[in-house]
Amino acid sequence: MSAQYNCQRCHLPLVIDSSLTNLTKAQGHLLTSGRLGYGRDRDDNSEKLLGNPPFIPAERQRRLDRSTSNVREPALVDWRSDGDSFVILPQFEGQDEDREDDDDVEDKIVSTRVKMLSSIFNLLSSKGDLDYPVCGECAKLLIESMKLQYDQVIKERDAYVQFLQKLENRPGQDTGKLQDTMDHINDLKGKEGDLLKELQGLEAENDQLDDEIVSLEKELETIDKEEQQFQMELNRQAIEVDELIKERDTVTAEYKFNLLQLEKLRKTNVYSDTFNISHDGPFATINGLRLGSLDGIRVPWREINSALGQVILLLATITTRLNFKLVGYKLKPMGSTSKIEKYEPDPSNPSKPKVTILEAYSSGDYQIERLFNHSNLDNSLVAILDILSQISNHLQKYDTNIELPYKMVNHKIGEASIRLGSKVADDEWTSACKFLLTNTKWILAYSSAHIPLR
Repeated sequence: MSAQYNCQRCHLPLVIDSSLTNLTKAQGHLLTSGRLGYGRDRDDNSEKLLGNPPFIPAERQRRLDRSTSNVREPALVDWRSDGDSFVILPQFEGQDEDREDDDDVEDKIVSTRVKMLSSIFNLLSSKGDLDYPVCGECAKLLIESMKLQYDQVIKERDAYVQFLQKLENRPGQDTGKLQDTMDHINDLKGKEGDLLKELQGLEAENDQLDDEIVSLEKELETIDKEEQQFQMELNRQAIEVDELIKERDTVTAEYKFNLLQLEKLRKTNVYSDTFNISHDGPFATINGLRLGSLDGIRVPWREINSALGQVILLLATITTRLNFKLVGYKLKPMGSTSKIEKYEPDPSNPSKPKVTILEAYSSGDYQIERLFNHSNLDNSLVAILDILSQISNHLQKYDTNIELPYKMVNHKIGEASIRLGSKVADDEWTSACKFLLTNTKWILAYSSAHIPLR
């Protein structure tokens, strides 16, 4: 045999006896079909040992019959029935075997024998508390254990028999006590009938309660579904509320940020940021460009010209912001070559004023250039002082208490002349340039803070 069997007790490999491995189909069917009358010869003795079957009241028997009338499977199974005590092995038709080759026939025979042995072992295992197959040594140990149990049962049986004989040999009891016992039994039977009726009422009430429980369970299921839908809707609304809260917080944060930015912008003076007037040592500066020159510190004319161009651009910006039109001047901001147009009456042509171009820059440091250019530059600087005076007088319309830090009269500002003349560098001229930028910065700050845009 190709199948390997182990002892179900010690789990060692077994060698199956040839009397089992060489069983024919008929022998195997006879062993597993359960038609040897196994257990039938013991029916009478078993009934004698067990006694009469238990008493079932007629009402309960009828209830049992009604409840099992529509059931396909029997409610009670007779232990003597052999319907499930065997396994039907598949039958192989002769014509199928004829169509197969010799190897397939041999494999099917081996498979059939293995299945037959498994069925026999399963049948044996179902008849008792032991699992089969078992080896010879384990079988001997089991037999010895069963013998000990048998001897113990025999001893207990003899003890019961002796005790029963003693009871039978005792003298008869008082008939009065026996009658009392019978009366008590009859009384108990009456109580039993009452209790059975009460039991029937309770069972009916139990059936009614079962129906109510089924109805309540259906109602509870409906409520659970509604609650689940309500929870889903509640969760959806909660998610929407959270999203709205997040959106609100985002908008609020953005609003606060914009308010801060607006406040910063309100406090920011764009003109002061565009025209940064400061100082660098002894020089006044505008956007980092020095205006002035000293003997010890020479400032290139390119830088001075660029600074004067920033001053003219700043004055043009202030007049535009104040919507103020200069009298006799027109500013031409052109970087380091900025100019000022000066308008004067022309006696020869009263209808058309005379225009003079004042160049607010110098071309170099050579002596011959200073003779021709510095005079034009000086006129431009004096014109700038006049323009600052006009803007200051215009601001006094808004506030009569306005007073510039440095007083300007003709070509002087703060007692320093703005004219450079033929000099290349001069301390007085450098100071006058510083005073000029100071007054310009003051006018710029006041007009930005107090005069609204138009």
